[in-house]
Amino acid sequence: MDLPIIILLSVVLVLMIVLLVILLKKKSGSAVSSGDMSEIKASVNNVDKLVEKTVEKVMAESMVKLTKEFGENTQKSSQNLNHFQSEMTEYLTKRIEALNKQLDEKIATLDKKVDDKLKEGFKGTSESMAQVRERLQAINEAQKQMEGLGKEVVSLKGILEGNQTRGQYGEYQLRMVLNNVFGDTIGCYEEQYTMKKVKDGDDVRADAVVFMPEPNKMIAIDSKFPFQDYKRLFDAETPEERESLKKDFAAAVKHHITVIKDKYIVEGKTAPEALMFIPNDGVFAFIHHDLQEVVDYAREKKVILTSPSTLPPILVTINMVRIDAERAKNAKEISKQLGMLGKQFEMFGREWDSLSTQLERASKAKEKLDSRVTKINSKFGSIAGSDLQEIEAEEAPELLPEDIE
Repeated sequence: MDLPIIILLSVVLVLMIVLLVILLKKKSGSAVSSGDMSEIKASVNNVDKLVEKTVEKVMAESMVKLTKEFGENTQKSSQNLNHFQSEMTEYLTKRIEALNKQLDEKIATLDKKVDDKLKEGFKGTSESMAQVRERLQAINEAQKQMEGLGKEVVSLKGILEGNQTRGQYGEYQLRMVLNNVFGDTIGCYEEQYTMKKVKDGDDVRADAVVFMPEPNKMIAIDSKFPFQDYKRLFDAETPEERESLKKDFAAAVKHHITVIKDKYIVEGKTAPEALMFIPNDGVFAFIHHDLQEVVDYAREKKVILTSPSTLPPILVTINMVRIDAERAKNAKEISKQLGMLGKQFEMFGREWDSLSTQLERASKAKEKLDSRVTKINSKFGSIAGSDLQEIEAEEAPELLPEDIE
């Protein structure tokens, strides 16, 4: 039994004894004396001692039983713990192996992806490096071209700053334009044409002349490149200085126009106009945009201002005029030759009619000869395959009038 239950029963037993004594006294009609109380107390003490001994005995037995049960439970718990540890170890081992396997697979997959990415990256890097090398090479080539262009610019600057070299540059530009329009046609134009010979001085020589039909004969072209006066306009620091330099530039261009008018417009030898070739479209455009008085002066002097862009259409127009003049010049001779050719065709027609008549007669005679040959072949065939009597009985062939003739 459990200890609390034993104690409870002991207490109940004591109370019952006390109550029993009290009840017995009441029945006998006497009060409870002190001696009875002493007996009751002695009985209670005995009961307490009995309960105490019983409790001690029960406690000892319970402790032994609890110790025994605790040992058994400890052993079972140890076995259960060992079994649990074994199962947990086995389970954890399997889980760790599975996790290691999954981890290995993930690492292998990741390694493959990393390898693929690295290969793609290396490939892309190689292609990018190749493109970079190509672009660097292109940049080097462009740099070389820029260096070459810089040298050419420096060379061009040297050409434009010298009067003689600038004149040669203008003549070269004019030569290119003439060659592009006329090609290698001989007689259309001539370069460095001498307009007038001077005994004690320099001959009057135009940079080029274009030959035209009568009565104009030729039109002179002279190259003028007032670059230095034009360049000074961009070095001006104030508007007043620019206006002054613009007037100087206009005066220089007018001087060139006057020289061309005096030298290259010769009455009875050249056309009433001459061409001034400015070998730079920028200078030409500046004159027409900002220097209208220069344009009016050139028109007054019958000097036509041209540039590399405007000279070709003028030369093409002149060439068309030359071609039309040549056609008009030869139109009469062409008409005469066509008339003679018509007469030749008439004679040819008559001769062809006569030949056709003769051919027709020959064709008829041929048909008759073909008929005669057919009859002769037939007779020879009958001679080879029939009796002689039948042949003698046949009449002789009738002679035709043509055979008698």
